Amino acid sequence: SVETFAESKLKRLLETTYKKRYVRNASNSLSSLQKRFLSSDVRVEENAEPDRNQDKSSPGFFVDDVSKSGTPSPWAIFDAWGASGDIQAPLTPQDHSKLTREAVRIPVHDNVPHGTPSETEILTAYDQLLKRRSSVHFGYPYNLSYNHEELYDFMRYSINNLGDPFVPSNYGVHSRQFECAVIDFFSELFKADPEDTWGYVTTCGTEGNLHGILLARECHPDAILYASRESHYSVFKAARYYRMDAKSIPTLPMGEIDYSLLERELNNNRDRPAIINVNIGTTVKGAVDNLDRILRILQNLNIPRERYHIHCDGALFAMMIPFIDHAPDVSFQKPIDSISVSGHKMLGCPMPCGIALTRKDHVQKVEHRIDYLNSVDTTIMGSRNGQSALYLWYSLRKKSLTGIKNDVIHCMETARYLLEQLTSVGIDCRLNDLSTTVVLERPLDDAFVKRWQLACEEDIAHVVVMPNITKPKIDQFVKELKESVEDHGHIKPQRDGSPLTQLYSSSWGVAYDDTSSHLR
Repeated sequence: SVETFAESKLKRLLETTYKKRYVRNASNSLSSLQKRFLSSDVRVEENAEPDRNQDKSSPGFFVDDVSKSGTPSPWAIFDAWGASGDIQAPLTPQDHSKLTREAVRIPVHDNVPHGTPSETEILTAYDQLLKRRSSVHFGYPYNLSYNHEELYDFMRYSINNLGDPFVPSNYGVHSRQFECAVIDFFSELFKADPEDTWGYVTTCGTEGNLHGILLARECHPDAILYASRESHYSVFKAARYYRMDAKSIPTLPMGEIDYSLLERELNNNRDRPAIINVNIGTTVKGAVDNLDRILRILQNLNIPRERYHIHCDGALFAMMIPFIDHAPDVSFQKPIDSISVSGHKMLGCPMPCGIALTRKDHVQKVEHRIDYLNSVDTTIMGSRNGQSALYLWYSLRKKSLTGIKNDVIHCMETARYLLEQLTSVGIDCRLNDLSTTVVLERPLDDAFVKRWQLACEEDIAHVVVMPNITKPKIDQFVKELKESVEDHGHIKPQRDGSPLTQLYSSSWGVAYDDTSSHLR
């Protein structure tokens, strides 16, 4: 019989469902959620060359570090089927020629040069490029294993959630009901009172940080922003945007904020309120700042609740910690004020997105009625991508809590496997507790770094183990890295106290066997 379109679509969805790779039981502690769910002067010196001889143990006002290196983030909009499969072959020179700047140039006249590839030829080559790069994607925290085929038809619509997600505007082509469902999910995940909580779907984790710190500045206009030196760059970007005093606090070797120095700085500036950025997983080392310890510091210094504001940069790991047994509790049951989480990282989504969650009374300080919208302005952006809310809702519904927990377990176990394999071939590497970011010595071969899209900082690199990274791919990565080291040697520490030298500290959460180190 002739297969109808609906039957064909159903078949593909069923095939995807049965291809799930990991089946485990989710923690019973999450069962209730599963049931529910079915302006100061600027003190930031910009564009300054970092002083390599600076005393790294003392706090200071933030200085942009233009020496940070690495390769560009390779995200692109594509269907990630096969991202977890075999490594794809490199593009041919002919296909590469179709993706040059000249080949993709948009003509401004009718005389198109002979031999210019057609749009179809260009897009075909681009599809092959993305398949290749997705199959060797190791350095950035993006889950490339997802399937949103059921949503493709909705790309025909200009879905815009302009205005506040809870105050409908006159524009009717929106996805507010899905956005509110996503916010409700995260509100319960982080144990927030729904009557006291407000949030929205953002374009990325950076927007979530910008929004959270904006609210903090509005609540405490004369405050100092405290953040560790290993915080995401968007935190100090917010300080520049909002003309805030910002203190860059040194970190412990494994990447957590130096709690003693934070306490000293808070005590030295008791005459001003404190805005504290707490990292739930740092960008390079995946370190989780100890929220409870920071709260104890505030208590010991007798800083009252109305004199401090805590923003949690959750990015990747805030989506993982609630699903890890015996992990610390990061929730609104504690005196935190806002949290930012990326949606395209752990969940997987074809466009960058995230959520910002905060206490409702904070938002009222920035709320303005906009007659043109018939809504209120409470977000960073005006027009907001309604597709993102739809994709996040779909991912959460299809995965469920069990699916998310399975992905987290896979990532944690696979990160340990990568650590063991790297150590077995003499590569210096470390892994923080509660993290899937394996930090390793930076390969000297830049071609290897670019092939595997590694994120680098000075003399270290890292691999962020996501659901699309499999053991066979790790085996191939380790094999190629071993061969690269045999050809090019090991990198040496670039300076005293460099990130590479910090890999040998006992402060990391996993024991380090220095007998295998080439620096012993």
